[in-house]
Amino acid sequence: MPKNFQPEELTLSNGIPLILQHYESPVAATYWWVKTGSADEGKGEEGFAHFLEHMLFKDAAAKETGRASTGQTARAIESLGGDINAYTSFDQTVYHVTCAAHHWERVIDVFGLMAKPQRFLKDDFEREREVILEELRKNEDSPGRQLFQNLFTQTFRKHPYGRPVIGYAKTLKAAKVGQLEAFYKRNYVSAKMGLVLVGPVQDATGARKKAIIRALEKRFGQGVIPRRVATVRPRPAEPELRKGTPPVLVKGFDVKTPTVSFSFRAPELLHSDIPALDLLAGILGMGELGRLYQQLFYKTSIATEVSGSLFVPKDPGMLYFEAEVPDVSKVNAAAEEIFKEMRRLRDEGPTEQELARVIVNIESERLYATQTADGLAGRLGFLKYILGNMEFDRAYLEELHLVDAARIREVVAKYLVPERMSSVVLVPKNESTFEGGEIAAAAARILGSAELVRSATPRKTARGAAKGGLGAETFTLPSGIKVVHFERPQSHVFSVHASVLGGLRLELAHPVESAALDWGASHLLANTFNKGTRGFDGQGGKDSRAIASIIEGHASGLEGFSGRNSVGVQLTGLTRDWGTLSALLSEVLLTASFPDTEVDHSRRVVEDQIRGIEDHSSQLCSKLFLEALFEKHPYGKLTTGSLESIQAIGSAKLARFHQAWLRPERLVLSVSGAIRRPMLDQWLAEIDARAAAIGRERPPVELPVTLADEPALKGPRWVEKSLGREQVHILVGGLGTRIFAEDRFALRLLQTLLGGQSGRLFIELREKKSLAYTVAPVSFEGLERGYVGTYIACAPQKKDEAIAGIRAVLEKLVEKGPTPAEMARAKEYLLGRRAMDLQSDSALASHYGLEALYGIPPLDEAALIRKINSLTARAVRDVCRDYLVTPHQVTAVVG
Repeated sequence: MPKNFQPEELTLSNGIPLILQHYESPVAATYWWVKTGSADEGKGEEGFAHFLEHMLFKDAAAKETGRASTGQTARAIESLGGDINAYTSFDQTVYHVTCAAHHWERVIDVFGLMAKPQRFLKDDFEREREVILEELRKNEDSPGRQLFQNLFTQTFRKHPYGRPVIGYAKTLKAAKVGQLEAFYKRNYVSAKMGLVLVGPVQDATGARKKAIIRALEKRFGQGVIPRRVATVRPRPAEPELRKGTPPVLVKGFDVKTPTVSFSFRAPELLHSDIPALDLLAGILGMGELGRLYQQLFYKTSIATEVSGSLFVPKDPGMLYFEAEVPDVSKVNAAAEEIFKEMRRLRDEGPTEQELARVIVNIESERLYATQTADGLAGRLGFLKYILGNMEFDRAYLEELHLVDAARIREVVAKYLVPERMSSVVLVPKNESTFEGGEIAAAAARILGSAELVRSATPRKTARGAAKGGLGAETFTLPSGIKVVHFERPQSHVFSVHASVLGGLRLELAHPVESAALDWGASHLLANTFNKGTRGFDGQGGKDSRAIASIIEGHASGLEGFSGRNSVGVQLTGLTRDWGTLSALLSEVLLTASFPDTEVDHSRRVVEDQIRGIEDHSSQLCSKLFLEALFEKHPYGKLTTGSLESIQAIGSAKLARFHQAWLRPERLVLSVSGAIRRPMLDQWLAEIDARAAAIGRERPPVELPVTLADEPALKGPRWVEKSLGREQVHILVGGLGTRIFAEDRFALRLLQTLLGGQSGRLFIELREKKSLAYTVAPVSFEGLERGYVGTYIACAPQKKDEAIAGIRAVLEKLVEKGPTPAEMARAKEYLLGRRAMDLQSDSALASHYGLEALYGIPPLDEAALIRKINSLTARAVRDVCRDYLVTPHQVTAVVG
């Protein structure tokens, strides 16, 4: 890595450590770490760390003025094109802002106001408590959150990791302002804080670095935050081994398909066993070549989803594994197969290929993190403020290479035992009589007891706490393939986005059999695009395992994608592997074989996705909204298809769609990353020749260019489904604009003005009325008219007030228009958000590729800025009136 990319460690006047990382980018990131999380809470304080995160977004001067917060901080940052957010975890709370680099110093000045010691206004406290209770209700309706929270509670019965970060409703309702302020004063002290800044720090004179440090000293230095030591609350330790039968909790929930999960308690992050456990988790649970996925998905077809990982935040953590199965009758069988694979790994050990695959993926994660300023800032903060060792990654990667098969067998024997195990099974409510006794018995029978296993001796290692303007080139190949090339020499990564017009829209408008029987073909095609090839020139193709071996062996990604308008493949990998991976992409793209067995496997996954829609209120709400809005256009259907339609889609049908759609004159290849033009040209010459030959072999199919727009609504439409859940999810909206339409820019600006933490919807409905935790504008621009609307999730008794509140916000905007300050904020934020969204090579390749595919006239950065800045308040009022107020709307309510 170049010298100027090395982080520089400094200290503010009050002892707060500072990391400055020079990073050539139009985007800059500022992270403020507070080493306080939910694990630092005492009895009666559960949820306080997260509560504080919410309260610090209130106006710093609210207590002094006696006036409730109006979102001043977020509004000021978004007016500078910045995006401010925060998260609370077990061990830390992190506030972060990302912005266009030319506004960096001004954004730091506003962001730093959050650090000013403050007291909390009671009105702000009460309103934010109601917002958090809405967030808690939202979590209560989420199957995934319920599964993992119960698994954490079973795993950590004494340690605070077992408590939900958000806290408990009882504790939150009983909390007083004074209690929260006491927690704040105890924990938000200089000794618990740290800063990380990533962006273009260096300039020719060194003036920018000095300006940044001055800005930080002004807001975070001794004059604002006095130097203070921290008091550390002791955390109760979890016993290494538990006696008796491992706990198996069976929880009935509003789901269609069961999930079985397991945890095995693991040591702290700096323990010498962690590198081997990291590899163990990858061997069993990482990717399609993971042993559990191979056994449960491919060989036995017991599960539709299988995964596993190592979770170690700071204190002792856990290995966890989960499998989603079609019905309760397969839960015990899935558990037994998982235990058998663990036992086989203990008895036989891993192969050299398995170890190499996981190591290269762990190594590559560090390189992928450098794709964005946020990713780099997050990693640097974790190394410094959680581990206390900026050299951890280097030493850790060295240790991974020292782990051998014998060491893996040791840690399997030591950690994958019933005495360390907990299990949670999420089942449909009507199956809540299912008992978990057989799971515990199978664990004891197959894995054995820890007493029978010789523990590995801890070994000293080298690891431990340290002492002390966008632009792209576009051209067309002789075959008709359109190419977009965006070279980024500073990247370690490349991404290729290959797309054609297709997707839901064309599978229904121009089916190969019938719309009813072809619905969902694009989705299945995308899921099986990378599962087999015929190969070139009679050399033989590759099966899914061979493809996965290349992809996972090079820590890369090759995934099919589909949507409403397009279908294709995206490849992302390390630049050093360009030759191997680009050749594989050509083969997959042009000779995909869609094997019957793989289509069957993917169909099971899609069936599970379709059944699971009703498990998630927000997804079901979106489905009902689209069905009610689009009665004729394909946009009214979900891309997954239906349980009935996907039964009629097999390998032959997918091949017919592939042959009709994937022709050279319809194909766009978009390449971003450190791929120089000579490297690119060599690959393009090869794929161009092969695509041209395929084009000559396949007769062209005449496909529709445009479809008829969905007719305007003749009256309001209402669709509602009551499920008796903690929250109702509401979507109110109507027909939107087209992806080519000139008014798309004004509509995007309107959405920006309404959304965000300083947007009208957030301020009026969340900040002032505490109606919801989540409220946001939604939209989709289609090749024909899409949709636009507003989404909110709230308690059932707030439903009518929420719907009326949305209407009032929109009508007021039409009546009085946005203020000049709102317009300025929205413009800066819209442009800043675009820069943030286009930091990674995969995002750049996708963005430029789809623009070229849809024929959207390219705008250089200067032209886009002029276009946005030329928009008037009148234009925003007009699109708000014409899309969201005057036309009839659809209201969908689920909960």
